[in-house]
Amino acid sequence: MKPVFVLALLAALASLSVVLAWDKLDHEIFELYDDVKKNEATADWYELLSLGPKATVNEINKAYRQLSRKYHPDKLQTLSSEASQQQKRRFQRLSLVVNILRDPESRKKYNFFRKNGVPAWRGTGYLYNRWRPGFGTVVVGLLAFSASMQYLFQYLSYWRARQRIVEMEMEAKRNGGQLKLKKKQSKGR
Repeated sequence: MKPVFVLALLAALASLSVVLAWDKLDHEIFELYDDVKKNEATADWYELLSLGPKATVNEINKAYRQLSRKYHPDKLQTLSSEASQQQKRRFQRLSLVVNILRDPESRKKYNFFRKNGVPAWRGTGYLYNRWRPGFGTVVVGLLAFSASMQYLFQYLSYWRARQRIVEMEMEAKRNGGQLKLKKKQSKGR
């Protein structure tokens, strides 16, 4: 009965970790939030569109049209190439923000993160998407892991050998200084 309970508990914990994990939309919101916070005057997407949090989809579309006229890359031909690239990225950010705010489910998630704050730790999947280790890093990591495992096993072997020596010394003291070795019996043919 006890192993069944343990397996059921492990299955429940595994399913809970899947439920509590961030999904792809959450990661998209996190990345866009970081990008807007880094490059815009405000991190609040509603302020970016000059709207309130209770704005309707029609109001969002209207604000987007006004801002797209202002920041569209085709309208900014007179800028230098660097300034033009910045404005293109700004227009792309604006488009992504509007796409998220238009969809009711993604807007609900953004409003949740807006109210409760965007988490600092976003899970290993987010970290892996942003930084993927190269071949050299993987090789160095594997070498460090295998070296530490080898050291651990050598230490355990040393500890066990010292323990056997101490046991043999104690046995010799009990037998009056004589150490009796057990002979292995070989099976003859």
